Amino acid sequence: MIVGVIAVALLLVLFDGATNLVLDEYAKGALRTAVDEAARAGAAAGGSLAACEDEAARVRSGLLRGGYGADVMVSCGVVDGGAGTGGLMVASASGSLPSLLPAVPRLRIVVRGVSVLQGQPAQ
Repeated sequence: MIVGVIAVALLLVLFDGATNLVLDEYAKGALRTAVDEAARAGAAAGGSLAACEDEAARVRSGLLRGGYGADVMVSCGVVDGGAGTGGLMVASASGSLPSLLPAVPRLRIVVRGVSVLQGQPAQ
């Protein structure tokens, strides 16, 4: 009986770990999509930070509902591409994703999306 209880407990921990892995991978994909779309929207709007942040919030809320990604912050900025290449719109998401078990540490995540500002000469 003791062996059975230990086996069931180990199976539950294994199942929880697999579920946590799937949730983390989905969240990373959702955030990657959000920053890519945000960078594109900001670049299409001529480097508008407001357009970038609005699109990031819209895509993120559509793909990552609830409080699962509440500790992940998205920020936008314009960076000089250098050497006459024009500017770049950069959207970044960073933070941590929660764990289903208190004993498992939170997953740190950093995702970045980049798009060339439209209207700039292509080199």
